Amino acid sequence: MRLHRFFTTLPIEEGETNSIPDPSIIHQMTRVLRLQTGDEVMFFDGSGNEYQSEIVLLDKNIMKFRVLKTIKIKRYSSLKLSLAFSLIKKDNVEWIIQKCTELGVSEFIPLVSERSEKKGFNLERAQKICIEACEQSGRGDIPKIREPQTLAEFLEAEKRKIIVFHTGGNNFERESLLKSPNSNSKLPELVVCIGPEGGWSEREISLFKEKGASIVSLNTPILRAETAAVAIIVLLLVE
Repeated sequence: MRLHRFFTTLPIEEGETNSIPDPSIIHQMTRVLRLQTGDEVMFFDGSGNEYQSEIVLLDKNIMKFRVLKTIKIKRYSSLKLSLAFSLIKKDNVEWIIQKCTELGVSEFIPLVSERSEKKGFNLERAQKICIEACEQSGRGDIPKIREPQTLAEFLEAEKRKIIVFHTGGNNFERESLLKSPNSNSKLPELVVCIGPEGGWSEREISLFKEKGASIVSLNTPILRAETAAVAIIVLLLVE
């Protein structure tokens, strides 16, 4: 039986009794999952380890546990990939964050583009979705989520290799996109850019080209923004 997983920002000490006063975790354990003293659970702290633990005290105010085993969580992909996406409807943005967290995206960068459907972005809500997706999927690290920025701000500051999904781009070829300028170096860090419904404007595509970005297209029908995000992340991350 798979153990329930919980994320905590508190340091976890092996060989010691650890305390967690977080009311949301305590509520979930006591009211939702009906856990009791003696039950085993998993904790992770974003370090890449998870801790199989036994609950030694659980009441409405605090829970205490001791670590039974420390497990190193292996990343299934050696590629470090960030996703920059144009803001779209809230529900679809949340779906992108949830699914791409499960798939292994390292960072999310919300962009305000010319055709963005929405301008607002709830960072706190997005972080909560990220954590829940990590708890569910068994992931050991928490992706970073940036504050929204304009495309111009993003391009001015970005130094990594950029891949832009666009229906008028070149055919997608994973091997060529992952190729490093130095054949002896490790895989490059990539930033994948997904546009809004209606796609990037011609001016925005010109800005990407000036930056030296790779403009690529999948050999598919026209995809919704959230579908395109998941499709290209899978093609790049799943080895």
